[in-house]
Amino acid sequence: MDMQHVQLGRSGLRVSRLCLGTMNFGPETSEPDSYKIMDHALDLGINFFDTADVYGWKKGEGWTEQIIGRWLAQGGGRREAIVVTSDGSEYWIDYQTRVRSSRHR
Repeated sequence: MDMQHVQLGRSGLRVSRLCLGTMNFGPETSEPDSYKIMDHALDLGINFFDTADVYGWKKGEGWTEQIIGRWLAQGGGRREAIVVTSDGSEYWIDYQTRVRSSRHR
């Protein structure tokens, strides 16, 4: 079965309908195993990866992003082949705080 891809908004980018979540890369999944998972996802046509600067949790926030960065640095067209989304957690936390605060005025 071929992976289906869709246009990402108005960006012109085409992404797989499935997105690889990377939250456990580092704290639960070793770096070599994380590489294998990303390689396999890419082989299957999954080119949409999700990460965030808080992934890795208290064991090392940003750990997941560092693993993905080292995987991309290996070359082989990886950087050009995938779209990585990253949550801007500081902005999101600040936004959530402001929304909650405004509801209690």
